[in-house]
Amino acid sequence: MMTTPLAVDELEQLREESRRLALEAGLDPWEVVFGVVDYDELNEVSSYDGFPERYPHWHFGMAYDYFRKRGAYSGWWTYELVLNTKPAIAYLRSSNTRLETKGVMVHVYGHVDFFKHNRWFSKTNRDMIKLMKNHAERIENHMNRYGMSKVEAFIDCAMSIQYNIDPHAPFIKGRGQESRVKRHRVNPEASQSLLAEAGKIPVKRDYMDRYINPKNWVSERREKMMSERTENQSQDITELKRPQKDMLHFLVKHGRLEDWQRDILSMIREESYYFVPQIQTKVMNEGWASYWQSKIMADYADSNEFLDHAEMMSRVLGGGISNPYRLGLMIWENIKERWDKGRFGRDWELCKDREERKRWDTGAGLGEEKIFEVRRNYNDITFIDEFFTEDLFEKHNLFTYEYIPETGAYHITSREFEDVKKKLLLRYTNLGKPTIQVSTGNYDNKGELLLLHQWNGIGLNWDEAKGVLQRVYEMWKRPVNLKTIVYRKLRDPDPSRNRIQPELPLTAVQEEQGVLLRYDGETFRELALSDEEIADIRTDDIRYSTTPEEWIG
Repeated sequence: MMTTPLAVDELEQLREESRRLALEAGLDPWEVVFGVVDYDELNEVSSYDGFPERYPHWHFGMAYDYFRKRGAYSGWWTYELVLNTKPAIAYLRSSNTRLETKGVMVHVYGHVDFFKHNRWFSKTNRDMIKLMKNHAERIENHMNRYGMSKVEAFIDCAMSIQYNIDPHAPFIKGRGQESRVKRHRVNPEASQSLLAEAGKIPVKRDYMDRYINPKNWVSERREKMMSERTENQSQDITELKRPQKDMLHFLVKHGRLEDWQRDILSMIREESYYFVPQIQTKVMNEGWASYWQSKIMADYADSNEFLDHAEMMSRVLGGGISNPYRLGLMIWENIKERWDKGRFGRDWELCKDREERKRWDTGAGLGEEKIFEVRRNYNDITFIDEFFTEDLFEKHNLFTYEYIPETGAYHITSREFEDVKKKLLLRYTNLGKPTIQVSTGNYDNKGELLLLHQWNGIGLNWDEAKGVLQRVYEMWKRPVNLKTIVYRKLRDPDPSRNRIQPELPLTAVQEEQGVLLRYDGETFRELALSDEEIADIRTDDIRYSTTPEEWIG
């Protein structure tokens, strides 16, 4: 059914009313500039992460296609999109009804309050629209100068490791990203001018230049100078004092890159640091906005809108706790109830009587104070670790499940609280990605790169790992090595299949094996690690042989 877009004056009235209600509820957001776009435009701006200008790359086209198909075939469409800027920018879908617009505006103010006050956002660039525009222009200049396909191929390499950074670096003095990124910005025209003069013998009269500096001779000399420059850059690569999480910074500083490549890698890194807090707090942020939308709309919705709003919320909160909206709201509501009823502290923890715990209510009334404190200081990992409790687990009858290839179906693997919580934490640890650290750029004293997989029981996808090593090689230009732990299936009746495999079901007879995966630019080799090397990369003794997808019901 087609919906007539709301008039401008009606939108402004709803904006003022929504902001007033948010402030009265205790929220403290920045100003929000709302823009109304149609369904296709919202998919387009979503594919650019909400920014009006991004650099050309096939990745954004693929994202647009995903959003378009998701809405067309699954019925899961986007109601709004909000940017962490000051003032905040929010896009509303023009086909939203009056009720949906009310709910979405309140939801947006919840997000903006979170952006403003959560400490993990305190170091982000609030003027990111201008920076994204600047990045787009610089990358387009590189494409015009060096060719679109060449630059796009390098962006592919950079994006394969775009979140191999250190999320805590901005909070450690001297390790923030801003100063280091600025060092590597390049003026393409100045760079080209310097390159044109490189290798030439100075002449006093221009007409003598073609005799003193023949083109072929200058070209050969220039290539030799560039090679020596790259070699000299590698001389200062020494053993790191400790493994470094920020692989992008290491490659910007030490990678065998041309100036334009170094410039692009710096830009990708800077953008990644902007997005990291949003990934770190996805559950908290969506839960916080949903909590206030639900609370405020209970009174804000008209009597004839209440059921429609309940249906809207059921769509947003559908599915299991793999849905961050649902998980976040569940935990926020539980925190509010616990601190209102005094279900915290020593007496509460010592009480083991189930019936007494159900009746427990000291009338503390501290729930709202507590949720604002949590909103200020936590991220998803600390949020889940501290507030996903056994009582909450039992209330919602949760469990873990995995796909078992032998049966070709999903099976419940555990109904234990600790298993569910550990898998939840693994899902959000390190932005939900494997932790890969740089150990040295001079492995075996040969100028090779050594990466360490901090193994927590989850094996790498072997094909993806190989693909990433190939891309990192393009930035390092020498062999790249990765230490990890995989599973090897034992006593397979087919000897040809008795080899290293990264992912096997829990039911299989298997053993752990430490492997050094090496790529030299042409071929891969797998070498066994010693027990000592295995111990160095092991971070957890819990074994989960699947990737953190679709684990929890």
